[in-house]
Amino acid sequence: MTLSVIVTTYEWPEALDVVLRSLSMQSDQDFEIVVADDGSGTLTEATVNRWKLEFGERLVHVWQADDGYRLARVRNLGAAAARGNHLVFIDGDCIPRRHFVAAIRRAQLPGWFLAGKRVQLGPILSRRFVARRSNVARWSIGDLLLRMRGGLRPLVHLTPRDRRRPWRPELPDFVPEGNAYGFLMSVSRSDFECVDGFDNRFVGWGEQDVDLALRLKRLGLRCSYAGPRATMLHLWHAEHADPVRRTWWQLQETVESDRVEALEGLTTMDDALSRRTPDNR
Repeated sequence: MTLSVIVTTYEWPEALDVVLRSLSMQSDQDFEIVVADDGSGTLTEATVNRWKLEFGERLVHVWQADDGYRLARVRNLGAAAARGNHLVFIDGDCIPRRHFVAAIRRAQLPGWFLAGKRVQLGPILSRRFVARRSNVARWSIGDLLLRMRGGLRPLVHLTPRDRRRPWRPELPDFVPEGNAYGFLMSVSRSDFECVDGFDNRFVGWGEQDVDLALRLKRLGLRCSYAGPRATMLHLWHAEHADPVRRTWWQLQETVESDRVEALEGLTTMDDALSRRTPDNR
């Protein structure tokens, strides 16, 4: 199984730097990274280029023009550029811990897609991680408890109490807290292509990940928990929620239909764009 970790980012190169640093410390290094950039400027490009010295050809940077919050589309760009047969989508403000890739590889079984949990870092801890470029990916649960002193919530997400896994099919499907699939979603490329990927019509904050999860389930897949080793550390930031919730109404159209494929997904995109980088904007 070849894994492609697709990291979405927009104008927060400091957070991206921490995420790429954590990926460089993974116990399982057999994966590639695609930075899917929703229109960031030169500082993000410089961050990626600096990490290319570490990762070499394992790191790819795809970019689209800044034309609104087009997370669904840039994730499709990242998927199209990826070479792996399993796609792992993570947000550029979520830090994977040392055994993240190994946990995904173990849990990714046929007939399932994966989602996960995250521990919220407060603003003080988040600023500390970003400023110091901490090696937090290597920290054990004991290290986290000792050094953070109450700055994490909820700690239960770091423990193995939730036993839902693909190899225990008698347990119920996993639904992430708040229906938040997007910060970590892992799916085989073949299943992703069967539903035609994310729906590019989702422009604005929210629901594009729920839309994909719903269509994957209609395809016949079940959702499983990736396990506590895949629990991510979420850097604090101001909320981006859209009070109008335009994307929520788009999601209702999917809910009320019986569609499996996206209306405007991977197959509606120009293939040339899938390899677009900041060098050929």
